Amino acid sequence: MRHAALALMACLAGCSLTSSGSGECVNDSQCGEDVCAQGGECTARSNVRSVLVKWTIDGAAASLASCAPHPDLFVRFDGTDYGDTLKFAPVSCLEGQLTITTLPKRYRQVELGVEGGTGSAAPIDAATAQATFDLQ
Repeated sequence: MRHAALALMACLAGCSLTSSGSGECVNDSQCGEDVCAQGGECTARSNVRSVLVKWTIDGAAASLASCAPHPDLFVRFDGTDYGDTLKFAPVSCLEGQLTITTLPKRYRQVELGVEGGTGSAAPIDAATAQATFDLQ
């Protein structure tokens, strides 16, 4: 019996005890039946979505020539609460897009800009889960 109790304690010490909507994580296995959302939080699968952010430069596709003036960008997602943001930087301009597969649905707006500068904001389209930008 004593060995069983020790084995149980050892298992619990190595297991994540986070619940839905709370706790920090780096992968889904730490979230039980939930998923590890971008930003490191365990949340229900129904609370996340895949979002695609796309950009062009002066109407042209991202390329070596069009991205030369600003090779590094930032992408920031803004949540419904003040200060609730998730930022990715540097993001290569050459990619022309960034996909986030487990973004919490509370993020409704995206800001895209040149790293070290300001950006412009656009809503995440509810139907397509996309935001599109044309950098000037």
